[in-house]
Amino acid sequence: MSTLLGYFLYSSRLAPDCDPTEVGAIVKVAREFNALHGITGILVFDGERFTQYIEGPGSEIDALVRNLVRDRRHTDFLQLNAGSALEERRYATWSMGYSDVSLEELDIDLMATIDGDAALDLFTTAVAELDRL
Repeated sequence: MSTLLGYFLYSSRLAPDCDPTEVGAIVKVAREFNALHGITGILVFDGERFTQYIEGPGSEIDALVRNLVRDRRHTDFLQLNAGSALEERRYATWSMGYSDVSLEELDIDLMATIDGDAALDLFTTAVAELDRL
C-alpha cells in the first residue's frame, strides 16, 4: 500500500528589494532542502513572478508552505491549488526543477484568476511543453 502525498501550487511576485539574480541561489538551496525532505517539484520564474508546484509527504509540504509564506523574498503569495491525496508524483525526478519563462509560455497572472484545478492543469501542460524545448 502506497502512502498518499501532499501537493501545493502557488504564485507570488519577487519582492521589490530582491534582485532577480538571487533566484539561482534560491533554487540551489531549495534543491538541497527538498532532497533531504522527500520533496519534488518545479519553480517557474518569468523575471517578476513565480509559480511553484511542490509534492511530497504531507507534513513536509505543510512545513515548507509555512516557510514559503514567511519568506520575504517574495510578495503577493497566492495558493492556487493544494491537496493531500496524490497517489503518484508528477515530478518524481526533480528535487526542484527550474525554468525561466516568458509570458507566452506560461501566464502566471492568468493562473491566479482561474479555478484551482484549471490552474493546476494550465501549469502542468505548460511545464510539459517547456520540458520539450
